[in-house]
Amino acid sequence: MPSLEAGAASAEEHHALTAKPVEIGNLAGLPITNSMLVSWIVAAVLIVFAQLATRKMRFVPAGAQNFVEWLVESLYEFLEGVIGHHLVKKTFWFFATVFIFILFSNWLGLVPGLGTIGFGHQTAHGFKISDPWFRGANADMNMTLAMAMVFFLCWTVWALDTNGPVGFLKHLFAPKGTPPACSRC
Repeated sequence: MPSLEAGAASAEEHHALTAKPVEIGNLAGLPITNSMLVSWIVAAVLIVFAQLATRKMRFVPAGAQNFVEWLVESLYEFLEGVIGHHLVKKTFWFFATVFIFILFSNWLGLVPGLGTIGFGHQTAHGFKISDPWFRGANADMNMTLAMAMVFFLCWTVWALDTNGPVGFLKHLFAPKGTPPACSRC
């Protein structure tokens, strides 16, 4: 029967992301973390890809332009079906940008080496990475919290603009699921 000490030792060797990202540098007093670096790489790749895909626009798209147009049109039609024509015209820029950024961040997280290349030390069970150079952009709580706060602020502004203050409060606090008033009564 295994002892408690063996169980504690195996728990210490558990391989998982640390809760805190590793600081890999400093820029004018601003700490640069490994997940921040990955988010900058994703943003740079998206900007370069968009520039290359739309550099020579054609009436009949081909190649990268075709992919970009398909992605944007599909996202627009999907959001229009969910939030309606009026609201999608106001909010599409935000939802499409966030969706594409998260999609590409998650895709980059699947690249071998992300999170497994960096500084570490030798243990009894092999080499253990303690300070990875790269970490998934969405693995950092700061990124997800910042996106959630920006979305909440934008949602509040859009909801107030669309419904007005009274309609906004009714939407939040009025009873839901009540049947409409009977026209024959």
